[in-house]
Amino acid sequence: MIELYYPVFIMVSIICASIGAIIATRNVTRSAPISNKIKRQYDLYISDLEQTNKRLNGKLNQMKKGISISPDEAGDPFSAISGILDQIAPQLPAGIRPLLKNKKAVDFISNYVQQNPESVKSIVEKFTSKSTGKASTTTTTEDQSTL
Repeated sequence: MIELYYPVFIMVSIICASIGAIIATRNVTRSAPISNKIKRQYDLYISDLEQTNKRLNGKLNQMKKGISISPDEAGDPFSAISGILDQIAPQLPAGIRPLLKNKKAVDFISNYVQQNPESVKSIVEKFTSKSTGKASTTTTTEDQSTL
């Protein structure tokens, strides 16, 4: 009696398997607009992270560089101050940077330099002594590497 239903069972199983294969194929190959939108958002997020990373790495490298002036500028406070301000400006917040380009602020700084040359020279000497200390350290390491 059950042998009569074998062909029906085989036909039903073939039909169910083919329907399952069709559904699986459509779901795998379908490119839904939602998944495309998510992929675009993910790509934008990654590019934004890369840009932010580059910008922050640049700022970090600038901060690691430090402030230094040449010994030639140490004798002339006016040229030393302009060099120091140029090096400090990228590290300052964006709201303060225009003050360094303001004529009144520059006049105030120049008046301060003219009124207090000793204090300005001591500040300049601090920067000069740091740069010469770094230079002597690098020369000793170079000498050791040649041995």
